[in-house]
Formats: sequence, C-alpha cells, structure tokens
Amino acid sequence: MNAVGHDGYEQHPLLHKRVRDIASRGEGELTAVTHEMHSDGRVVRVAHIRPKSGIEWTTSADNVQAALQPAGLPALPPAESPARAAEQ
Repeated sequence: MNAVGHDGYEQHPLLHKRVRDIASRGEGELTAVTHEMHSDGRVVRVAHIRPKSGIEWTTSADNVQAALQPAGLPALPPAESPARAAEQ
C-alpha cells in the first residue's frame, strides 16, 4: 500500500496517468485513490477514474493498471487534466 495523507488520499504511483479498470475495461485518468473506513473496521481502497467524457466512476484500487497507449494517440497531457488544473 502507498502512503496516505491525513485527508485519506493515497499517493498512488499511477495518479494523473492513463489507467485501465480491469473490471469494466474502461480507461481514463486516475484522479484519486481514497480510503474508506467501514463500520466493521475494514479499509477499502477506492480508485476514481475520469475518462474523456468527464463522467467519473469508481472501482477497487486493485482493479487499476497502467493503460497501454494505442498507436497514433497522444498521451494525456498534464495541462488538460482537470485535477492538475485544480492543483495549480
């Protein structure tokens, strides 16, 4: 597991990179990995993924892998990332 800030956000190595959700086969930018505490004491890692359409979905962080960049498509530029824009 990666380091987690006091705000519950994990510093995931694929953060702000193009990823694939192996459960849905959807691809997009990994915008956050949060930790949710459940009443039975379990901590669930939740990945937040935003595709080009802008409508985010969540999945288990264990379902996230780096997406292969298809030939002829440019990598997602950091300047176009809404999460990156909010950080600046």
